[in-house]
Parts: sequence; C-alpha cells; structure tokens
Amino acid sequence: MPPKTFKCKQCGNCCINLSDAFQTSVSDEEIALWEIEGRYDILEWVNSIHLGEEHYIHDIWINPKTGDDVSRCPWLRKLPKQDKYICRIQDLKPTHCQRYPQSRKHAEETGCRGFE
Repeated sequence: MPPKTFKCKQCGNCCINLSDAFQTSVSDEEIALWEIEGRYDILEWVNSIHLGEEHYIHDIWINPKTGDDVSRCPWLRKLPKQDKYICRIQDLKPTHCQRYPQSRKHAEETGCRGFE
C-alpha cells in the first residue's frame, strides 16, 4: 500500500507516466475476482497465455480489437472541465495499481503530486 503520508490528487500521472501501470500482468486471483464480479468489460482487455498444465500469465490492457498493447491505461478518464482524472475500475483495479506509489521516490519519478 502507499505510504501513509501519500494523498492522491487525481493528477493521473501514475497511469500516464508509469509504463508498468498499463503493460503488466495480473494474478489468477485477480482474474477470478473479475469473473466473480461479472466484469467482462475488464476481462476482454486481458490476454491469458497458457504456460502448461494449470499455469497462465495474464497480460493486461491488451486492445481487444487489435491484440496490441495499449499506450496508456484504458480505464483512466479525465473529468470534464477539471484537471483531474478518475479510474473507472477503482474498486477492482489491479494490485500493482493499488500499491502505487511504493515510495516518495517512486511517486516523484512519475510526476505524482500526492506528497505535496
């Protein structure tokens, strides 16, 4: 989880400037949660690669129309007439997103304003 002194300012820099925010993989448990919640809108952006037996890697944010990696998170939306962003899957976002930032340095590297 983020450090206790961190307060999200909804600047969106974590999702815009951090490449592994949108080019990474999720766990089997996260896939199962999205299935249980019926979030097929999220699941269509996942490419599950079978590695043998019961092992998979689940690459996320793969464009369902083209099969290509996206250039930024598909769930990030700018609020109208504001300099703020929201995550459209806030309650179900991947663990690596929930843990951002891991440190003040991590935030500063992406232009995050959450420690101001």
